[in-house]
Amino acid sequence: MPMTRLPPALCAAALAIATLTAPPSAAQAARAPHAADTDAAACIRHLARNHTYKDGSNTYTTDGAGRPAQALSTELARKAAPRSDCESTVGNWGGSGDWQGGHLLASSFSGVSKRYNLVPMRGRQINQGLMLRVENGARACLGSKGGAVADYRVQVHYPDAVTLVPDRIHVSMAATISGVSRQVTVTFPNATLSARELDSWHTKIANAFRAAHCMTASDKA
Repeated sequence: MPMTRLPPALCAAALAIATLTAPPSAAQAARAPHAADTDAAACIRHLARNHTYKDGSNTYTTDGAGRPAQALSTELARKAAPRSDCESTVGNWGGSGDWQGGHLLASSFSGVSKRYNLVPMRGRQINQGLMLRVENGARACLGSKGGAVADYRVQVHYPDAVTLVPDRIHVSMAATISGVSRQVTVTFPNATLSARELDSWHTKIANAFRAAHCMTASDKA
């Protein structure tokens, strides 16, 4: 039986249907938003108590008062997350002076700008100072030969059951360089520091990452 040719109009319609029903390509899937994987949360002072929020593989835990207590990335990766106005809202809860809404898990490590990942931090000295140095140390680990960082955990301590401002920040991680895993642990205050205290903390953080063989650009120079 001879093959019947479809009219041009029907061919165009069939092509349009095939295009609409075809599965997305790998590139399209990679660009697709994953909002459904991120737990929603209002930017309010107290969240659900003793609750674990999730954003992909990252988890965020609140304490008994509904304040952010811990952020955990089981496998750290350099991947930027969107920012939000919640950062400035949380920063304002610190009161007068140099306060910012600081991420427990950095936005450059896919940390979301949601309340469960934000606490008031001293701005230049802590959020953009000591915390940034720790994050840069983790980046140095990732950038080292055979580098990987697992169980990147940030915990905050509050001096009482009422305040929204933590007084200490504890960061720990397992840094693997060339097949050898070493633990990096740093605890520092969330407070205004003297120049001498700040310099001392800079040295302590640098030494912690050097001991893990995570080399920074200045170390290599």
